[in-house]
Amino acid sequence: MKTNEREIRALVTLLADDEVRVQNLAREKLLENSELVRPILEEFAFTDSEGRVRIAAQGLLEEIRLNNLAAGFKKINRNSYFDLERACFILAQIEYPDLEVSKYIERIDHIADQMHSRIAGVDEEKQKVKALNQLLFQELGFRGDVKSYFDPQNSYINRVLDRCLGIPISLSALYLFVAQRLDLPVYGVGFPGHFLLTYGDDSNFFIDAFNNGRILSRKDCEFFLNRMGYPFYDSYLAISTPKEILARMIRNLVLIYHQNHQRKKIDTLEKIFSDFFTTTEQGG
Repeated sequence: MKTNEREIRALVTLLADDEVRVQNLAREKLLENSELVRPILEEFAFTDSEGRVRIAAQGLLEEIRLNNLAAGFKKINRNSYFDLERACFILAQIEYPDLEVSKYIERIDHIADQMHSRIAGVDEEKQKVKALNQLLFQELGFRGDVKSYFDPQNSYINRVLDRCLGIPISLSALYLFVAQRLDLPVYGVGFPGHFLLTYGDDSNFFIDAFNNGRILSRKDCEFFLNRMGYPFYDSYLAISTPKEILARMIRNLVLIYHQNHQRKKIDTLEKIFSDFFTTTEQGG
């Protein structure tokens, strides 16, 4: 073990070598045993080691962290059931590495627990939706962020829960997660420019989570697009798969980070979630 530790320490110092080829070789060797080298990298990264070594160690630690997130994401992507909620929390950990996921899952559980008694014995679909709307938007105060729509915080589920603010797709995601716990047949709808929800497979009505859960008809949705100068197609109201929802979330974040000129965050998103950049409509 002593020999291995000496070798690791030597490789860490080589991360700052003048030769790029040597740097790359050291990096590759360290990544082969990322969990073993992490404590030593942390020692170099957060002590008074030589400046270039400290910066290089910090960079490699971040790469290991992102690789681990990618591995976790690939694991859920291999399952026949794609867990959108878990994927959203992995997405949030890119921006918030110390995120206590269990704490936020408990908060969603608590919201659903508050709803159980309210909808017990209620058969009418819209009454169930209205009861959930009352809790989420009136009592708990969740709402669309009309003042700072393009704030990246609005796209991360943990910050939506913290601030009670979001954009259409992130508020819809929270709505979905609560509905799933209540066995309510609520699904996402990738409507152009404004993500919606629908209740049931026959899509009798739609839910606008950004506007306090306002219930919409098909005609309302058509009018919304016509008012914006766009033609309406029935396919715009098709139910989105969990993977399509995640892809749209990522695309939104990439657009936001482009506006803020944050190239590094764009590269991170594209590196980890490139499999999900499929053809989807843009916009919240």
